[in-house]
Amino acid sequence: MRTFIFFSAIVLSAALAAGCVTREAPRYTSLGNGVFKSPTAQDAENYCRNFGAPTRFLANPGAEDAARRVSGGEVFYRCD
Repeated sequence: MRTFIFFSAIVLSAALAAGCVTREAPRYTSLGNGVFKSPTAQDAENYCRNFGAPTRFLANPGAEDAARRVSGGEVFYRCD
């Protein structure tokens, strides 16, 4: 019985470690006053999703998508 519990604990800890290692950390830079900068719009949405907050993209000159003001490159945003 003890060996079963021991091996179960090892398997669970290995699964937990593998999940933590494979998860990618969100890439962002805090600019102050609640404004953040990320290399892509997807990174911005992933960061705000950690808190359950919607993403509000700020004015970005030269944006590819004028409605969302999101460019293919660096984006500025708030998690509201």
